[in-house]
Order: sequence, then C-alpha cells, then structure tokens
Amino acid sequence: MNLSKLYQLIKNLHTLAPYYCAPGGHAFPAWHYYLEVTRRCNLRCVMCQYIQWLKCTSGAEQKKGELTTEEWLGVIRQIPRWGLITFTGGEPLVRSDFLTLLEEASAKARVHVISNATLLTEERARRFAEFAPKRLGSAGLNFLGVSFDGPEEVHDRIRAQEGAFRKSTDGIRMLSEFAQSSGKKCPKVHVTSVIQQGNLDVLAEMPRVVAEAGADVLNLTLEIRTQELEGLGESDPRRYAMSEITFPRVDSDRLAQALRDTRAAADEAGVELRMPDMPDNAIVDYYSGKMPLGHFRCGSIWTDVIVGRTGDVYACWLKKLGSVREATLKAIWNGAEARAFRKNTRRGLYPPCVGCCMLIHKSKPK
Repeated sequence: MNLSKLYQLIKNLHTLAPYYCAPGGHAFPAWHYYLEVTRRCNLRCVMCQYIQWLKCTSGAEQKKGELTTEEWLGVIRQIPRWGLITFTGGEPLVRSDFLTLLEEASAKARVHVISNATLLTEERARRFAEFAPKRLGSAGLNFLGVSFDGPEEVHDRIRAQEGAFRKSTDGIRMLSEFAQSSGKKCPKVHVTSVIQQGNLDVLAEMPRVVAEAGADVLNLTLEIRTQELEGLGESDPRRYAMSEITFPRVDSDRLAQALRDTRAAADEAGVELRMPDMPDNAIVDYYSGKMPLGHFRCGSIWTDVIVGRTGDVYACWLKKLGSVREATLKAIWNGAEARAFRKNTRRGLYPPCVGCCMLIHKSKPK
C-alpha cells in the first residue's frame, strides 16, 4: 500500500464512524491541522484564488491582523502529538519567523509544508533538513509540497516570474543534498500541478519534470475559484446558487487525452500519480461546467481543522467556527457552530463545494 492510499484509509476511518453514527454532528478529535500562517506571497500565479487581492492590496494591509509568532506558537502547542500539521499560505516563507514555527511544530508532530520553494535558500534548506526525521512517520518535517505547473518556460509564465522554476528546483536540490548527507529519507517531496488551460498541452511532461526535480509524487488538483465568492465563510453556505460558481473551462477531448497521457508518462517515469478522488470523466465534466454534488460526500470537516492567518478557525473555508483568539481549538472543534455545520453538510453539499480537493466520490472505481 502506497503512502497516499494509507493516508486516505486512515482519514476515511477517522471520518466515517462519526459521519454515519453521530447525527448530532460530533466528531472524533481532529487529526489534520492546516495552518495558513499568511496569505502574502512573492508570486502572482494566474490561477491563484487570491490573485486580485494580492495585486490590489498593499503589503502592509495584507499583513494586517496576522497572528503573531507567540500566537502561532500557542496554536501549535494545542495540537496533539499524533496530529499532522500542514503549514500553508500564501507562501509561508515570506514570514521572517517561519523557521521558529516550523521548529516548534517539528519537535512534537508530523509536519508538512506547502511552499513554492523559490525562497528556499541554502540556509533555509539546511534548517529544513535538520527538522526532518530519519524515518517517515516520526515527529518532524516529513513532507514538502512544491507547486510546478509545467516545464520551465510554462511554469514561469503561469507564475508570472522569470526564473521561478529554477529557484524552486535549486531549493529542492539543496534540501535533498542536506537530507542525504544527514542520512535522512525525509522530507519526501511531492509536486502539485493545477490542471488548467495554460498547462494542458504539457501536462504529460510533468512526471518527467517531477523525476528530474528529485521529487517523489505528482499531485494533480482542480482549478477552483470559490474563494472569490463574497462573504464566503461568514454566512450560511446554502445562500449561494450554482449559477454563482465560476468553473474553469478546458476542451473536454483534450483534457481526457491529457489525463490518459499523464498516467502513462507517470508509469514510465516511475512517479506516483495522485489524482482528485473521482473518475476521470468527472474531472472532464468539471472543466465543462458540471459537477453533480450528489455524487460526492465531504471528506474534510470530520477530521480537518484550518486556522486562518488572523486566527479564524474553519473545518473548511465555507464556514467559520470560531477564533483561536477567543477559544481553544478543542472547544471550537465540537462546539455548537461546528456540530451544526456537520449536521447540515450530512444532508447535502453546497454549491461552493465544487472542485474541492477534499471531496470523495461515492462510486469511484477501486
């Protein structure tokens, strides 16, 4: 059993019992903690959900309200040792204190960092390697997720920064060298590519790019725009209509062929390919403007916690449950807002759920 299948098995077991047996909306203690330490970023990727905010908001305004170093350390100390911590953004490395946060987390739990790796300098790569365990599954930096959207020229165009691809690959290389010199097999590196119009014709080249970059896994995700919805997270997600959702559009025949070619290329390159939890035809339908939500169930809000950059807590971005500035994570997790949200979600998903990488297809062939 590969790592992604083991992760999904554990998550399903953690989710399914309360999903079916706790009609009151209670859940087991959270297992996966996503910490959005900032929404600031040094890149301006064309498909980013926050691209307009990043372009139109000053640096000082973007930073306003972010949790301080001590506040983030307080959040990390509330996470149980058996939890999995994912640091995300924005770009986490734009925070000058990020290594402090990573060191604290790595001392107590398994850690995953999502980064574009362009800011992974030699010193930072060395520190990342120091925080990694010798064996996968022990406390420390187990995983690094880096985004590539194509070979060098395509990637730099989508990321709107010349040299971005080279900076990222250099960061991965330095990290790998430091880890190997320390006799460590971690962190494992996975590459995420967003399926989009701009990289469709080179998608099948990504397994080769992943292998050459020294990564272990290619993770394909859907392009989504739900964060652009006004009031998302602050109001009842049932208020939105499907007509308000922006679907990315890609030619169906080209996309279907690209997915087949990418699978074949991954097999040839010996790279593990991870796809959204749905059949390929459902992916094609999504990029045609269709996603019947009745075919899916939520795979997130019974197991995942998101702490946003200003301390707001979510089980997913659709509904704010509380704030770490006002209550503990434990109190928020099975509080009244969280239980009510789970109860409503069991009755049916919401239009903003379309494209979510946490959805689980009910009839995906095994």
